[in-house]
Amino acid sequence: MINSLLDNDFYKFTMQNAVIKLFPKAKAKYQFINRGQHKFPDGFAEELRKAINELAKLQLTRQEKTFFAVTCPYIDPTYFDFLQGYRYDPEEVHIRQQGHELSVSIEGYWYRTILW
Repeated sequence: MINSLLDNDFYKFTMQNAVIKLFPKAKAKYQFINRGQHKFPDGFAEELRKAINELAKLQLTRQEKTFFAVTCPYIDPTYFDFLQGYRYDPEEVHIRQQGHELSVSIEGYWYRTILW
């Protein structure tokens, strides 16, 4: 289970910062591709949905914000303020399971969906 908003690739945070500044109105869509032809067990989509919904509870703590700002002084301080107010929106994630096949897509403003 993910316990911190910072439990992500650093690259995604730097990209989100750039997207906010350069492409604030851009929309994006991501699609899961099951390259390994994995067969998902019955009920997998429901469990995945529960885990996705839990991510909405994450928020950047004051200590995490300070750590991030001190560790990365080259990032604009306004980004840390933005990140402190950021919440994952589970409605951006669309999950469907038919038999053992899983379909997952994410759609919304790029600056919002980039952390998924």
